[in-house]
Amino acid sequence: MSHGPEAAARRRELDLLRILACFVQFPFHTAKVFDYDPAYHVKNAVASGALDLFAAFAHVWRMPLFFFIAGFAAATALSSRSVTAFLRDRFTRLLPPLIVGLLLFAPAIKYIERLGGIDLRPSGLRPPTAPIDMGYFEFYARFTTRLNQFTWSHLWFIVYLLLFCLLFSWLLKRIARAYDRLDRGWAWLAGPALLCAAVEILLRPRFGDLPNLSGDFANMSIEATFFLMGAIVSRQPRIEADIAARPFAFLGLGLAAFALFYIGEGRWGPVALGARGIATWCLVAGLLGLGRRLLRPHGAFDRYMGEATLPLYVLHHLPVVALAFVVVPLALPLWVKAAVICFGSAAITFAAYHFAVRPFGPIRFLFGLKPKRQAARPH
Repeated sequence: MSHGPEAAARRRELDLLRILACFVQFPFHTAKVFDYDPAYHVKNAVASGALDLFAAFAHVWRMPLFFFIAGFAAATALSSRSVTAFLRDRFTRLLPPLIVGLLLFAPAIKYIERLGGIDLRPSGLRPPTAPIDMGYFEFYARFTTRLNQFTWSHLWFIVYLLLFCLLFSWLLKRIARAYDRLDRGWAWLAGPALLCAAVEILLRPRFGDLPNLSGDFANMSIEATFFLMGAIVSRQPRIEADIAARPFAFLGLGLAAFALFYIGEGRWGPVALGARGIATWCLVAGLLGLGRRLLRPHGAFDRYMGEATLPLYVLHHLPVVALAFVVVPLALPLWVKAAVICFGSAAITFAAYHFAVRPFGPIRFLFGLKPKRQAARPH
């Protein structure tokens, strides 16, 4: 079957969306410092309504987009390799950065959190406590030996992705073999939105929004839906064409549904939650279609960012939290604080990647990158 050029084009499109989602992490986590949700590692004393709106909006679609792209890539990979080879590749690429993140970055994030009197545990946010009075290495020993001190922070994405690869690998293989066999129709356009709405209405009130794996059935159901939809779309160009033909309709409906969710959250019950689910699918589908329209020749920036997204994701959160811990107590205007945290953490993260990770083979492996000679091969 001759679909190589089309698949390559779609990969460039997905690269563009992956880069977008990567950059959104910096303003999103910065906004979390200033939004109304108390469940974050560092919180400013005064909240910002504008940043709360942005954090809520980005939260609806950014991680589903990541999982959609991951499912797309997984099914594409399984079209030309065995399940065993696929799982070996995924664990080789994802397990080292997960371990590095858990050993180096997650304890530091938790330590900063506790220094500020915040204690966000797998079971949820604890009541405010006095800042801890111990050195980092003493705390590190507690972090690694006491489950109630543990957090994987933003690294939950890698945990869930590895789990989905394990659970769905044989299903993904069947999807990979069914190239362009499904009929196009409205079910593929509206079905995921209705499924996400049902998950939000039925599971979100009971299981909440904390990615702790053990009781996170609402998030897991949403992310699994997008992971599998990404796989289906990657092997069904006709369905993708139907989605891509309507980017502004999807984006408009997604924005309207998000507005309904944001305004009605906590007041309109199932209506607002259902709107959140609809917004999630519509925004991701709209971005998919928009990405195809914005597709351009693959340049040096795309090649650089194409391999950088995973290590940047692993690296970015600690600089955000550390800068927030330093900047939040200062007598500065709120927007100045936010700008310093956002742009400062981006600069630190990119510098760490470019000078400490990208040039060195062993460090590249630990952050999920291929050796430099393999990475330099044309796609």
